[in-house]
Amino acid sequence: MTEIRVEKKKPIWPWLLLIIIIAVVAFLYFYGSTETDDIDDKEIETEEMEDVSVINPEVYQLQELEMIS
Repeated sequence: MTEIRVEKKKPIWPWLLLIIIIAVVAFLYFYGSTETDDIDDKEIETEEMEDVSVINPEVYQLQELEMIS
């Protein structure tokens, strides 16, 4: 009589676990950023500023000293 060879099924749970881990890592990579890059312009109020001219620092310091005295 010949022997019948019976192979055990290979477990599938390691492959499922690997797929779940890869899916979680991919999700965190694309959506898990804590930075907010998509801020609406309507939410932020901005003011336009006028051009600033350069002030001579020595004159500015003298004016401050005169005000303090």
